[in-house]
Formats: sequence, structure tokens, C-alpha cells
Amino acid sequence: MDEKNEVIETQETKQEITLEKYNVKSWFKSAFTGLLLGLAVILPGISGSTIAILFKLYDKLLFAVSNIIKKFKKSIIFLLPIALGAILGFVVGFFVVQSVIEDYTFIVVCIFGGLMLGAAPEIYQVIKKEKVTPLRISLLLIGLAFPVCLSAIFANIPELDISSTFEVFPWWIHIVALLIGAVISLTQIIPGLSATVLLMSIGFFKPMMGAVHLDVLLNEPEWILFFFLFVVGFALGFFLLSKLMSYFFKKYHTNMYFLITGLTFGSVISVFYNKDVSNVYTSVWPGDGVKMSIDLGVGTPLFIVCTVLAYLLVIYMRKKKAKENSLALKEETKVEEVETK
Repeated sequence: MDEKNEVIETQETKQEITLEKYNVKSWFKSAFTGLLLGLAVILPGISGSTIAILFKLYDKLLFAVSNIIKKFKKSIIFLLPIALGAILGFVVGFFVVQSVIEDYTFIVVCIFGGLMLGAAPEIYQVIKKEKVTPLRISLLLIGLAFPVCLSAIFANIPELDISSTFEVFPWWIHIVALLIGAVISLTQIIPGLSATVLLMSIGFFKPMMGAVHLDVLLNEPEWILFFFLFVVGFALGFFLLSKLMSYFFKKYHTNMYFLITGLTFGSVISVFYNKDVSNVYTSVWPGDGVKMSIDLGVGTPLFIVCTVLAYLLVIYMRKKKAKENSLALKEETKVEEVETK
């Protein structure tokens, strides 16, 4: 096996997963992809794993994370620029969202909902020529229903609103922090799921965003423990669930993408109807017609524009990948001709 590459062959697709050594261009490309992944953790409507698929890094990320102990050096080298970019993207995205989400919730959701919808065809591309079976249709419908039902349940059942719990911090909320961190890590592994949308759906997003201020952390130190446990849960969940998802993708590649396609389109719907956004529809708009007009007048065109831009990016990436594959095939043919001679 080539020392520069680590290759694994999937059981169903027979495609190779390769961790190449970086050159300067590919290093910065991976760092930029990491920046987008970091933004995806915090910005509503964007799935980090959807971005990873769009930039052809999803399978490699799963492989690198799930083999970080067994293939430590190769995995760390591959993950380093992505991790650095992700940290920068998360910090930038956090402060952007923190400053605008309260006053411009609907407009922000329109922007990133559009980006997500525009990128969705890249995921659908994987399954559109595959054989349709009852199992695969069931997985598609389950994926579609899950984010929509989750958002609807938490938006319409007041008893499930635990945002007021953060005023008293009962002991069990810290166990919840661990569990929520692990669940949020899943949104960065499964394409089509958004960490922010999930947190908004269960009423955690705005309290957590509002707590990241020095005066809040000093006056309510319980938040420090909460965030620490949240990060621990995220890290453990990401490592363990990456191994699990890597196994499922190797063994049930096409079936998983039917599920993912459903999750993607379901998340586009749920980003427009969850606990935080529904407050705009039921509390803000009815009493403020001007606000409603501005939100719809600005948000709707932005949704359309962002959908188109994201889809144009998908088309560009497809053409670029096709060109790279064509060049690689030509090079392989030349090598075979030389060896034959």
C-alpha cells in the first residue's frame, strides 16, 4: 500500500476512501471547508455534514475520526486544517448569530434555510438512480418526518418548555447537558440535521446564546459547568457516533442516503417551524404588522437568492469533480499504456 495514502474499500459501493497528504492548496481548501463546518454548527438551517458532502469530504471525515486511534498520525494530519478552520468558523458564526438572532430571527432563518435547500440536490444526487424499495421509501419518510415532528412537538406542548429551568439549575440539567452535547454531535455526522435547529426545537438555543457573556458567567457560574459538560458530551458523542456511522455507511451506504435525503428536506421545513421561530409567527407578527412586512419582504427574496446561489455552487462542484475524474482517468490510461509497452 502507498505510504502516502490510507485506503479503505466500502463493502457496498466499492469506493475508496483516501486520506491524501496535503499540499499548500489542498491544506487551505480543507481549512476553508472546516470554517464552513464551524459556521454550520451555529448557523440555523445548515448541516455541517451536508457541507462535508458538498466538498467531497464526508466519508474521509468519518474515516479519519473513527480511526483516530488506529491511524493516529494520518488522521491528525488530515483533520488539523479542518479543525482549525472549524474553530474560527464557530467563533465568527456564534457572535454573528448572537447579535442578530433576537431581532431578525425570520430573516436569518430564510438565509440559511435557502442555503440548505439549494445544497439538498447534491445529497439527492446520490440516490436518484438507485433502486427504490419499500425499505428505502420508509427510511426516506422517517428522515423527513423526524425533524418536522420534533419541532412541532416542542413548539406546541408548553409542558416541554424547560427554558425557565435555567433560572434555577436543578441537578439533572447537567446530565441533560451531556446528553444534548452527544445528540448535537450527531447533527455534525448525519447530513441534513442542523445543530442550531435542533437546539431551537427543544428551547435550548436562545438561553445558551444569551449565557455566553462574561457578566452572566460570573453571576451564574452554573453555566460554566453546563457548557463544560455540553462540550464533553459533544466530544464523546462525535468520536463514538462517528465510528458507528462509519460502520453503517460502509455496510448500508445507499440505504443511509435515503434516510439522509429525508432528513435534509425535513430540516428545511423544520427550520421555518420550531419553538423559537413559531414565537415570531404567534407573538411578534400579530401585534406588529410593520415587522411582519419587513420580515417577509426581506426574508423571502433572500431565501430565493440563497437557494439559487447554493444550487449554483453545487453545479460548479459537480463540474469540477467531473473534470478531475476525467483527468485522473486519462492519467491512469496513459500509465496503463506505458506499462503495456
